[in-house]
Amino acid sequence: MGAFTVELENQPGGIARLCDVMAGSGVNLLLCATTHGASGVVAFIADDEAAAQRVLDRAGIEYQLRPAITVRMENVPGAGAATFTKLADAEVNVELLLPIRISESEFYAVICVDDAAAAETALADQVIKR
Repeated sequence: MGAFTVELENQPGGIARLCDVMAGSGVNLLLCATTHGASGVVAFIADDEAAAQRVLDRAGIEYQLRPAITVRMENVPGAGAATFTKLADAEVNVELLLPIRISESEFYAVICVDDAAAAETALADQVIKR
């Protein structure tokens, strides 16, 4: 699985255009976005990565596709600190975090890291295998 990132100008309509071109091709997204100053970044996963890449290419939207892993944490205070401390102790840098499901008891996120193998070893049973 991979996570996409797209840099956009911080102006009305950027996310709408991205969602519109994907929807027009039947690609469903789970996304989050943030801005800082004049630009922003949209991070998303797509239900069909290959189709998403074709749509982005046809629309002329530049993107990065990064390898990603899905992790599970308890939804309690300190769970994030414990998880990210395990990664830090393994000298793994988190480059992207995309929440994908939150319940009263659990929190699931897609993360991109600089060393997926080390992250999977450090997080062991927290990693969701696909």
